[in-house]
Amino acid sequence: MIRFLTLIICLPFIFAFNFSPMSQTIEVEGKRNGAQFLIENESSVNIAVELTVKSRQMNENGEETLSDTKEVTIFPPQIIIPPNEKRTIRVTYNVKDIPETEKSYRVIAEQLPLKVDEKTKNEAGIKMLMKYVAALYASAPNTKSEVKLISHASDGKEMKLIIENKGQRHQLINNPTIKYLSQDKKVELRAQDLPGLSGENVLAGHKRIFTINTGHTIPQDAKVELKIND
Repeated sequence: MIRFLTLIICLPFIFAFNFSPMSQTIEVEGKRNGAQFLIENESSVNIAVELTVKSRQMNENGEETLSDTKEVTIFPPQIIIPPNEKRTIRVTYNVKDIPETEKSYRVIAEQLPLKVDEKTKNEAGIKMLMKYVAALYASAPNTKSEVKLISHASDGKEMKLIIENKGQRHQLINNPTIKYLSQDKKVELRAQDLPGLSGENVLAGHKRIFTINTGHTIPQDAKVELKIND
């Protein structure tokens, strides 16, 4: 109990900043292409932030692997932001060739554990450092996603769905509905019937496997259609 109270007492030492947007796409047109992010220091002290870009891969279970990349650079890589001020961060896609399939990256903004302000030098307690992980994509103009449900299985308790994006852009699964026809019976499953599916991301050229706890069973011989509201 004492440790819990100590943590609560230390919470006012959080130095807050905002990082936006949390997702954006660079439309690649065969020359140097870029995008901008915004950092806003909402605290009363200076804060230091480190910025990095990582290449992003995702497996069928949605687990991500991040790796170093030279395809995208970020400037500045480190920055000190005065209280109540904003700074613009620029990312540049350095590859001249237009990608046939969208490339995916993570932009990471992480507060550094530095005492950069006279006001903080003698302060005790835990400093809660903030970290943002935003999505960045590099795509050819006028490309589209193509998401399809390619396999389904259910036992009345769990439903296993395999969804593939055969398109050239990522797709967020917003407000999904699954409709199927079995023995002249039409059934529609909405987002509330598919917990853990709505809001998920399927990268271009990737498959995702979703295991959903639901009481619904889709017969194997049913004609099934997945719809997504963009």
